[in-house]
Amino acid sequence: MVEFALSSVVLLLIVGGLVDIGRAVYVSEVLSSAAREGARHGAWFDAPNQSHPYLYDAQIKAVVDAQLATISMPASVLKNPGTTCPAPTDGNSYHNPPYANSAYPVAVNQPWLYICYDNTPGVDFTAPPSGQSQQDVNVIVLYSYGPLTPIVTAQFGTFHLAANEHITVQGP
Repeated sequence: MVEFALSSVVLLLIVGGLVDIGRAVYVSEVLSSAAREGARHGAWFDAPNQSHPYLYDAQIKAVVDAQLATISMPASVLKNPGTTCPAPTDGNSYHNPPYANSAYPVAVNQPWLYICYDNTPGVDFTAPPSGQSQQDVNVIVLYSYGPLTPIVTAQFGTFHLAANEHITVQGP
Protein backbone atom coordinates (compact mmCIF):
# COMPACT_ATOMS: atom_id res chain seq x y z
CA MET A 1 0.00 0.00 0.00
CA VAL A 2 2.82 2.41 0.83
CA GLU A 3 4.58 1.57 -2.43
CA PHE A 4 1.44 2.34 -4.40
CA ALA A 5 0.95 5.65 -2.59
CA LEU A 6 4.49 6.74 -3.44
CA SER A 7 4.45 5.51 -7.02
CA SER A 8 0.98 6.88 -7.79
CA VAL A 9 2.21 10.44 -7.24
CA VAL A 10 4.96 9.95 -9.79
CA LEU A 11 2.57 8.26 -12.23
CA LEU A 12 0.06 11.11 -11.92
CA LEU A 13 2.80 13.66 -12.59
CA ILE A 14 3.86 11.75 -15.69
CA VAL A 15 0.26 11.50 -16.94
CA GLY A 16 -0.30 15.22 -16.31
CA GLY A 17 2.88 16.07 -18.20
CA LEU A 18 1.87 13.86 -21.11
CA VAL A 19 -1.54 15.55 -21.27
CA ASP A 20 0.11 18.99 -21.40
CA ILE A 21 2.61 17.91 -24.06
CA GLY A 22 -0.14 16.39 -26.18
CA ARG A 23 -2.29 19.50 -25.84
CA ALA A 24 0.66 21.75 -26.75
CA VAL A 25 1.31 19.73 -29.92
CA TYR A 26 -2.37 19.89 -30.83
CA VAL A 27 -2.57 23.66 -30.26
CA SER A 28 0.61 24.12 -32.31
CA GLU A 29 -0.97 22.22 -35.21
CA VAL A 30 -4.13 24.32 -35.03
CA LEU A 31 -2.06 27.53 -35.04
CA SER A 32 -0.16 26.26 -38.07
CA SER A 33 -3.40 25.40 -39.84
CA ALA A 34 -4.86 28.83 -39.06
CA ALA A 35 -1.79 30.64 -40.42
CA ARG A 36 -1.75 28.46 -43.54
CA GLU A 37 -5.46 28.94 -44.28
CA GLY A 38 -5.24 32.69 -43.70
CA ALA A 39 -2.31 33.03 -46.10
CA ARG A 40 -3.95 30.79 -48.71
CA HIS A 41 -7.15 32.79 -48.51
CA GLY A 42 -5.34 36.09 -48.94
CA ALA A 43 -3.24 34.83 -51.85
CA TRP A 44 -6.23 33.67 -53.91
CA PHE A 45 -6.63 35.36 -57.31
CA ASP A 46 -10.02 35.90 -58.96
CA ALA A 47 -9.06 35.34 -62.61
CA PRO A 48 -12.31 36.49 -64.29
CA ASN A 49 -12.19 39.83 -62.45
CA GLN A 50 -8.38 40.08 -62.36
CA SER A 51 -8.38 40.94 -58.66
CA HIS A 52 -7.34 39.76 -55.20
CA PRO A 53 -10.66 40.08 -53.34
CA TYR A 54 -9.41 38.62 -50.05
CA LEU A 55 -5.96 40.19 -49.77
CA TYR A 56 -6.59 42.48 -46.82
CA ASP A 57 -6.34 42.27 -43.05
CA ALA A 58 -10.02 41.81 -42.13
CA GLN A 59 -10.56 38.90 -44.55
CA ILE A 60 -7.37 37.11 -43.54
CA LYS A 61 -8.15 37.60 -39.84
CA ALA A 62 -11.67 36.18 -40.34
CA VAL A 63 -10.26 32.98 -41.84
CA VAL A 64 -7.62 32.64 -39.11
CA ASP A 65 -10.29 33.13 -36.42
CA ALA A 66 -12.56 30.54 -38.06
CA GLN A 67 -9.75 27.98 -37.89
CA LEU A 68 -9.02 28.85 -34.25
CA ALA A 69 -12.71 28.47 -33.40
CA THR A 70 -12.64 24.83 -34.50
CA ILE A 71 -11.14 23.96 -31.11
CA SER A 72 -12.85 26.79 -29.19
CA MET A 73 -9.79 29.02 -29.06
CA PRO A 74 -10.46 32.75 -28.66
CA ALA A 75 -10.33 35.01 -31.70
CA SER A 76 -6.91 36.37 -32.56
CA VAL A 77 -5.86 39.94 -31.83
CA LEU A 78 -4.48 41.73 -34.89
CA LYS A 79 -1.29 43.32 -33.55
CA ASN A 80 0.24 45.10 -36.51
CA PRO A 81 -2.17 47.62 -37.99
CA GLY A 82 -0.07 50.64 -38.88
CA THR A 83 3.12 49.18 -37.43
CA THR A 84 5.14 46.20 -38.53
CA CYS A 85 5.57 42.49 -38.10
CA PRO A 86 7.76 41.16 -35.30
CA ALA A 87 11.48 41.21 -35.90
CA PRO A 88 13.11 37.79 -35.70
CA THR A 89 15.88 37.38 -33.16
CA ASP A 90 18.19 35.45 -35.48
CA GLY A 91 18.56 38.21 -38.09
CA ASN A 92 16.68 36.61 -40.98
CA SER A 93 14.84 39.07 -43.19
CA TYR A 94 11.61 37.16 -43.78
CA HIS A 95 9.92 37.41 -40.37
CA ASN A 96 10.43 33.72 -39.59
CA PRO A 97 10.70 32.48 -36.00
CA PRO A 98 12.29 32.83 -33.48
CA TYR A 99 10.87 36.08 -32.17
CA ALA A 100 11.66 38.16 -29.10
CA ASN A 101 9.57 37.55 -25.99
CA SER A 102 7.97 40.98 -26.43
CA ALA A 103 6.29 39.79 -29.66
CA TYR A 104 4.27 37.14 -27.80
CA PRO A 105 1.07 37.72 -25.83
CA VAL A 106 1.49 38.42 -22.14
CA ALA A 107 -1.81 36.71 -21.33
CA VAL A 108 -1.78 32.95 -21.80
CA ASN A 109 -4.00 31.20 -24.34
CA GLN A 110 -4.70 34.34 -26.41
CA PRO A 111 -3.40 34.24 -30.01
CA TRP A 112 -1.84 37.32 -31.59
CA LEU A 113 -1.94 37.75 -35.35
CA TYR A 114 0.54 39.58 -37.58
CA ILE A 115 -0.04 39.97 -41.33
CA CYS A 116 2.88 41.16 -43.48
CA TYR A 117 2.75 42.04 -47.17
CA ASP A 118 5.79 41.66 -49.42
CA ASN A 119 8.15 41.81 -46.43
CA THR A 120 7.48 45.57 -46.20
CA PRO A 121 7.20 47.04 -42.69
CA GLY A 122 4.09 49.06 -41.94
CA VAL A 123 1.98 47.94 -44.91
CA ASP A 124 -1.61 47.16 -43.95
CA PHE A 125 -4.48 46.71 -46.37
CA THR A 126 -7.98 47.71 -45.26
CA ALA A 127 -9.44 46.94 -48.70
CA PRO A 128 -8.36 44.65 -51.55
CA PRO A 129 -5.36 46.22 -53.33
CA SER A 130 -4.44 45.93 -56.98
CA GLY A 131 -1.13 44.98 -58.52
CA GLN A 132 -0.01 42.58 -55.80
CA SER A 133 0.56 39.52 -57.99
CA GLN A 134 3.75 37.59 -57.26
CA GLN A 135 4.23 39.46 -53.98
CA ASP A 136 4.55 37.73 -50.62
CA VAL A 137 1.88 37.48 -47.92
CA ASN A 138 3.09 36.30 -44.53
CA VAL A 139 0.65 35.31 -41.77
CA ILE A 140 2.12 34.87 -38.28
CA VAL A 141 0.16 33.54 -35.29
CA LEU A 142 1.91 33.79 -31.91
CA TYR A 143 0.62 32.15 -28.76
CA SER A 144 1.65 31.86 -25.11
CA TYR A 145 0.63 28.35 -24.13
CA GLY A 146 -0.44 27.84 -20.53
CA PRO A 147 -0.25 24.22 -19.34
CA LEU A 148 -3.32 22.71 -17.69
CA THR A 149 -1.57 21.06 -14.76
CA PRO A 150 -0.41 23.43 -12.02
CA ILE A 151 2.79 21.48 -11.34
CA VAL A 152 3.95 21.89 -14.96
CA THR A 153 3.05 25.58 -14.86
CA ALA A 154 4.97 26.01 -11.60
CA GLN A 155 8.05 24.22 -12.94
CA PHE A 156 8.19 25.55 -16.50
CA GLY A 157 5.83 28.53 -16.79
CA THR A 158 4.32 29.26 -20.18
CA PHE A 159 5.62 28.17 -23.57
CA HIS A 160 5.77 30.29 -26.69
CA LEU A 161 4.28 28.74 -29.82
CA ALA A 162 4.65 30.33 -33.27
CA ALA A 163 3.08 29.50 -36.61
CA ASN A 164 4.27 31.28 -39.73
CA GLU A 165 3.19 30.89 -43.35
CA HIS A 166 4.64 32.62 -46.43
CA ILE A 167 2.67 32.35 -49.66
CA THR A 168 3.19 34.09 -52.98
CA VAL A 169 0.10 35.98 -54.08
CA GLN A 170 -1.39 34.42 -57.20
CA GLY A 171 -2.07 36.26 -60.43
CA PRO A 172 -0.59 37.18 -63.78
